[in-house]
Amino acid sequence: LAGSRGKDLLQTDAFGAVKSMQAAEQVGVKRYILLSSLFATQPEKWNQPGLNQLTNYNIAKFFADNHLINQTKLDYTIVQPGGLAEEAGTGLVDFAPEKVGRNPIPDVAEVLEKLLQYPNTKNKVIQMLSGTEPIDAGMAKL
Repeated sequence: LAGSRGKDLLQTDAFGAVKSMQAAEQVGVKRYILLSSLFATQPEKWNQPGLNQLTNYNIAKFFADNHLINQTKLDYTIVQPGGLAEEAGTGLVDFAPEKVGRNPIPDVAEVLEKLLQYPNTKNKVIQMLSGTEPIDAGMAKL
């Protein structure tokens, strides 16, 4: 995971991600997990309140996500959470959000940590918000 925290979107969030994908392929890595942003691959949703102030960030994520999907041979999983909240995790998620929302950071970390346990998450984009379904139950259904 690497992020510019809004200070160098092109070099870190877009091209930095691409460079790490290239490095992974060069050394024979097969599985690549990318932390992205909610609806980053769906620009038509960026005008929603909560996303409309993150357009440049989502553009960087859009290009990184699409490079991973279309320009690599990596078995990928892209996790697209809503806003990251510094609060206690709930262990509950919504993996099919229609709106913008938030995620406690510990819940996002738990999803990232468990991805390798769920082969059904390969070559998928997973959008997530805080929700009502236990993480493991939701991941089993992806």
